[in-house]
Amino acid sequence: MNAKKFTERLFRIFTSAGYSAEGILTISMEELVEIPGITVPNIRMILYMQNKYRSGELGITIKRGAKKYGH
Repeated sequence: MNAKKFTERLFRIFTSAGYSAEGILTISMEELVEIPGITVPNIRMILYMQNKYRSGELGITIKRGAKKYGH
């Protein structure tokens, strides 16, 4: 699966569960594992993005991605 399809799927899973795209950055592990359709690679990606966000490297990229994919 290429990066674009992976990202689109991740946003689709989050929006179908009632979360916003920015919610990826603040969701707790307890909430994350309860999302239907989430997989281990998705969880790893979200944890990676949360760490990047905390270090100040990712906030703008997520917001751009949300606009680009219409979420």
